[in-house]
Amino acid sequence: MQILVVGSVALDDIQTPFGKRLGALGGSASHFSLAASLLSLVRIVAVVGQDFPRRYLDHLKKRGVDIAGIRLTTGETFRWRGHYEFDMNTAFTDETRLGVFATFNPELSLAERKAPVLFLGNIDPEIQLKVLKQMESPLFVGLDSMNFWIEQKKKELLKVIRRVDALFLNDAEVRQLAGEASLIKAGRHIQKLGPKMVLIKKGEHGVVCISRKFTFVAAAYPTEDVKDPTGAGDSFAGGVVSYLFSRLGPKISDPSEEIIRQAVIWGAAVASFCVEDFGTKGLDNLTRQKVQMRCHRIFEHTRFEPHD
Repeated sequence: MQILVVGSVALDDIQTPFGKRLGALGGSASHFSLAASLLSLVRIVAVVGQDFPRRYLDHLKKRGVDIAGIRLTTGETFRWRGHYEFDMNTAFTDETRLGVFATFNPELSLAERKAPVLFLGNIDPEIQLKVLKQMESPLFVGLDSMNFWIEQKKKELLKVIRRVDALFLNDAEVRQLAGEASLIKAGRHIQKLGPKMVLIKKGEHGVVCISRKFTFVAAAYPTEDVKDPTGAGDSFAGGVVSYLFSRLGPKISDPSEEIIRQAVIWGAAVASFCVEDFGTKGLDNLTRQKVQMRCHRIFEHTRFEPHD
């Protein structure tokens, strides 16, 4: 059984205070799949142009990612150029060239339609809806989005949100979508729209997970060597969804509080590797043992004895 991820595979030109990379492997589906492939089989549905380096496809395949759903078409691959200042929580977009991604119109194969788990990367909500309509009763659906879609296609985005199990947004996006200043109130408001859980990403300040029965506040791993935070949120999502699926299988639609908490910490640990290099390079040498060690470190950093 595979996790199906529908999203972008891109080339990123990135500059941070700690270096610069041109043509790095990027895109929501790339980061998600490399993070998730540590625990689960993953298949990508995306589109790339003729300029997309073959070595990146080979790399994904070598890491166990099923690339049969990546369509190669005439034109230029989606390319993002951006930079970060010393506040690495804020990305500045300098240029976006959609290329072949502008006409991305996924038609799923029979095998893809039957995938038990679906993750919808940060793409147009209308495309996300189209993908959902093609699926044959997935057990679990995860969703990521961004401020642009909240501003431009909120009505369509809300239709998608009603049909997902887990929603991944950052703190600013959650406040914007809910129209609430309080992050907890905003998360609870969105959770009542449909998702079983809302995972609020706060960068270096961790994650807030709001479900129907509990709220869990998790710290980020205290990474000292941050080079490029691009894709950390998608890597976090890949870690969370793959952990849930690897632990629960067909029972993923009904995760316990304990399993959700463990999945959030696993995702946070995976994301901490992503930020240590440019593009997806931080995920290249990922092993279960390395992630487990960071999960234990997060526990040690946050453990305390309560006072009476």
